[in-house]
Parts: sequence; C-alpha cells; structure tokens
Amino acid sequence: MDYLSMFIEMLQARNLASNTIRSYTTYIKPYLLFLSSMNIRPEDASWQVVRNFLRWIQKERFLSDRTVNLVISNLQFFWTYVLHQAWDKTQVPFRRFDVYLPFVPDRNLVRRFLESLDHPKANLAVSILYSTGMRLDELCHLRCSDIYLDAGKIYIQRSKNHSDRYVPLTPSIRDRIVNYWLSLPVGQRPRQWLFTQQRSLDAPMDKQWLQRVILQKKKELGIDGRLCAHSFRHAYATHSYENGMDLVTLQSLLGHRSLNSTTIYLHLAQPSRNATINPFDQLGGGIRG
Repeated sequence: MDYLSMFIEMLQARNLASNTIRSYTTYIKPYLLFLSSMNIRPEDASWQVVRNFLRWIQKERFLSDRTVNLVISNLQFFWTYVLHQAWDKTQVPFRRFDVYLPFVPDRNLVRRFLESLDHPKANLAVSILYSTGMRLDELCHLRCSDIYLDAGKIYIQRSKNHSDRYVPLTPSIRDRIVNYWLSLPVGQRPRQWLFTQQRSLDAPMDKQWLQRVILQKKKELGIDGRLCAHSFRHAYATHSYENGMDLVTLQSLLGHRSLNSTTIYLHLAQPSRNATINPFDQLGGGIRG
C-alpha cells in the first residue's frame, strides 16, 4: 500500500484546505521513513514505537510541545482513516504547553514599516492586511472580481473555516488598489488575481515571496524579530478594538468560528481601551503598607 498517497486521499475526502494537507504530510512523511528504517509496517507499529518517534522528531526538529500535539493529531488521523485501527489516547497523551500572546506592532511601528516599504506591490499587500485583517492566504487568493469598489467591501471566499465573509474596503485603500492596477503596463495588469506571481499573471502571489520581503525589510529596520505577515492581522484586530469595535463584529470580520479566538485581543489592547477604576483605589488613603 502507498500509505502516503492514501493519507492524502483521505485528507482530500474530508475536503481540507490544500495548506492543511501540506501541513499534515509534513510529519507523516518522516513517520513513515522512521518505521521503514526499522523495517516496521505502519499497521504493526506499537505504541512504544509511536512514542519513540515523537521524542525523536521533537529533538530532531526542535519542535514545541504545541507542534508535537499537531503531530499527534496527524498520527491519529493516519491510524483512523488509513490503517482503520482504533487510536488509544491513553497511550499517546497530548502535551501541555505554555500559551503566549502574539506580537502586535503598535501604530507607529506599522506606519514606520509601511513608509519604508518602497516596493509598490508589497506595500499595497501589507496595507490591505492591516486595513482588513485578512489572513495571508486569503490575500494571495484575492480575486479582482471580489473587490467591490463602489460598495466599499471585499468578498473573501472559502476562508480557513470554509466560510465566506465580507470585510470593509476603506476609500484610501480602494484608491490605492485602483492606482496600483492602472500603474502597471496594460499587458501586466492582473486579470484574475489582484496579486500574481512575479513571473506569471495566471497564478496567485506566492506567500513566501511576501514573507521574504517583510523579513528583509524587518532586518533593514532592526525591527523586533517576531514581526511577520500575520502580525498585521493581529494589529488590525487590536487597533480596531482599541478604536471601539465590539468583539462580535470583530469576530465576524476576522472570520473566527468561535468568539474565544477573538477575546485574545482583550489582552493585547492598550489598557486605556478598558480604563476602569481599580477597586483598591476606591478604598481611599490611609491604607497601611
């Protein structure tokens, strides 16, 4: 049996996004190689072998405990849908891990970064990320036909959670999109995707291209190493909440399935957003230390 092909076929049968499929295969491939090196068929692997693999790959690739949990989920899918064997959660427990708040660039840092980003395509792309809260993959697959200039909105199809949504298009970004399109030679103007690959108008922009541009500019400016394309989505959400947007509206615009995913911005927003009187301060003076 071609285990990897069967694994991919079952992932496709679940109608998972292509990015999710690539992520899953990232760790199943080394698992199959790990078994092959010991002449063990996948259906004959013991729980001890699975635990040994997890220890090995975490050490080999310097994986966090959160990522190891992703590997465990991949293995569980493989056992269930490819091997048709029962997965015993008591044999391979999920790891406990620390939860860290994401890095959010402040408004001055966003302004500084954009003002220094002189590549027109990259500048507009980052500006749209910050002004709409789109995910990078959504931006790369943004079609010209989904930009409603007169209505002032952008239609996002089949997002991460297999749901569609609209996000607002501000007049300033609308004008910049039009100017960007008109600035290109007639033969190089986008026809399907707003942002295309560098050498092909028929393919959407490669995520890695924009990530490399951001990385290079970040190094030039000496900016915090945690800054990435996704940071501008976090900045949009945090700054929108600081500006008075309620969490339910923010959840809808970000395309979060659960409000729990949106409440993280309660912690990321500046304290002035929820300025309240501390109960201790209401006690008045005279409290001895």
